[in-house]
Amino acid sequence: MGKIKASLLFLSLLSIVPTHAHADAPWNEMVTSIGLPSEKATMAADRWRDGGLYILSMVSNLSDDWRLIDSTTISTGKKFSDSSGSLYKMDLVAAEMIDAKSAVGPKPEWSPSSRTNGKKALVTAIMDLQKFLNKPLTYAEISDLKAKVSTVPSNVALAAAVIMKAVPDSIKKRDQAFEGFGGPDTLPTAYKKAVALGIKYDVDADTLRLMDKIDMNSLIDGSLIVARVVDKAPAYLKSSNDKDFAFTWETPIGKIALNGKKANVYDGGPYILIIDTGGNDTYKTAASATYAVPVSVCIDFAGDDKYETTEQGAIGCGILGYSFLVDCAGNDTYKTVVAGLGTGIFGVGILMDRSGNDVYDCREAGEGMGAFGVGIVNDLAGDDKYYCFHMAQGYGGTKGCGAVIDSEGKDLYEANDKQIDYVSSQTTEHNESLAQGCGVGRRAHPGDGHSLAGGLGILVDVKGDDAYKGGVFSQGVGYWYALGMLVDMSGNDSYNGVWYAQGAAAHYAVGSLCDLAGNDRYVSALIQCQGHGRDYSIGWLHDLRGNDYYECYGWALGSSNMNGIGIFWDEAGNDEYKSGLQSFGYGGESRPGQLCLGLFFDQGGLNKFSSGDNLAKQGAMWKQDPIPGKQCYGVGLSR
Repeated sequence: MGKIKASLLFLSLLSIVPTHAHADAPWNEMVTSIGLPSEKATMAADRWRDGGLYILSMVSNLSDDWRLIDSTTISTGKKFSDSSGSLYKMDLVAAEMIDAKSAVGPKPEWSPSSRTNGKKALVTAIMDLQKFLNKPLTYAEISDLKAKVSTVPSNVALAAAVIMKAVPDSIKKRDQAFEGFGGPDTLPTAYKKAVALGIKYDVDADTLRLMDKIDMNSLIDGSLIVARVVDKAPAYLKSSNDKDFAFTWETPIGKIALNGKKANVYDGGPYILIIDTGGNDTYKTAASATYAVPVSVCIDFAGDDKYETTEQGAIGCGILGYSFLVDCAGNDTYKTVVAGLGTGIFGVGILMDRSGNDVYDCREAGEGMGAFGVGIVNDLAGDDKYYCFHMAQGYGGTKGCGAVIDSEGKDLYEANDKQIDYVSSQTTEHNESLAQGCGVGRRAHPGDGHSLAGGLGILVDVKGDDAYKGGVFSQGVGYWYALGMLVDMSGNDSYNGVWYAQGAAAHYAVGSLCDLAGNDRYVSALIQCQGHGRDYSIGWLHDLRGNDYYECYGWALGSSNMNGIGIFWDEAGNDEYKSGLQSFGYGGESRPGQLCLGLFFDQGGLNKFSSGDNLAKQGAMWKQDPIPGKQCYGVGLSR
């Protein structure tokens, strides 16, 4: 129901978007006022491009034409919000974002009929998996398996069977994805290189070969095979959450655990499958996929559960494999340290929470983090809290899509900027957050020369009055041939950042923040925020409705330098602005013969300006003073 309400809300919001939202106007009026032909108001076509190995097509397209940023940001947010509630659909949307093409349709090869015996189906599925893994069961083992399965409710057995029958085909696709690297014996090496690349951006000869040889289409196909059957499994579990039962079976790639209403503790895995139908459970490991456990699924149907670990990648993480964690009900706590809660590194990791007021806490590399893969957190209802320090809450590394999709509730997204453990190079008093819709690449020129484009990091919040708190690089930001997006569709929201925040980008990247409705508050403590682009980057901030407040020290509100482009657009409402110099439409520090452009546009309402340069005024157009010998342009317009 929450997903349907969210989708209807988004459609109603789209109906208020003016028809010019995806066209050149009002930008033509502004750029022609400075004698700049519309077709020339773009990033320099001859800019350096050699640092963007594995650049995503979306990043290239938006870098070439910034007029596409608004429609692309809003439509991408809509694609993710429309797909929420389905692991398969979200995975498919994310695959599109990283230019992976799938051959896997929505219907699985095997589906039970009304006459299917769930217990027999589960026995057969486990026997088939053992045979596939070259460990066929003996007659005595089959008898033992049948006896154990007899204690499981038929509908739970059927849900497990639906999932287990998909596992062999999924593993085939996973193995096919890594064939070029050297086959099964090389997977432990590939795992180490994948972790080092995804978390630290460490690169050596094996890493370069892994990136070159990975078959991303097969990798995604393997995840979709499992995702589409896990989508179906919760429907079978509705009548079993008040029953007590317990089943465990050890396969060569992990345990299968099926449990009922008791408060269970899960540790000492690995687990290929957990289904728990009731009770307040504790998970020290859940949905942890690796080279040795290529598929790991956890479905918890009810209860206030705790998912807590200090182990890397132990909860909701797919590294060289596929992780799916679905919690259907309860007020849950998710806590991990490094790599978890919707992390995919050369793999796919998706965490879906269907209801409840939940807490997510991942220190680093989690809460929707992807690098050469897909990582997603999808929360469908409740007032939720998301905590992190670094590389989280919608983070995209090279060839990766990291996403957070929250459908409703009053939510808090906080990247810790009080305990300074990840010191930013911009200011030692703040953390480098890399969070809340952030795409980041590897800048190695100068250096070892192995620069890598970043991926897509996106945060989509559909409904509710939300708070976003971060340090340096947070809230719709990009760095080094990457793309970061934040889309908030409704509610009275507050954004607090520091430097490179709220629709900003640096060094050949794109950062975009679109807030579709509500009376919002944007505060950045330092500079280069709120629609700022630096060094062939584009920063974009668009607020469609509401009476809003904007505050930034300087270089903000449609500003740029070093041949960047910065765009700020407030479409309606009575707004207040407070900023210092180089704001309200400013372009500076350009290289000879190449464009640097800043545009500020407040389209309507009664506005109050507090500005250090005294250019911005209600009901006026203004232009920055020319910089001799430079193509630096800044225009502001308040109607």
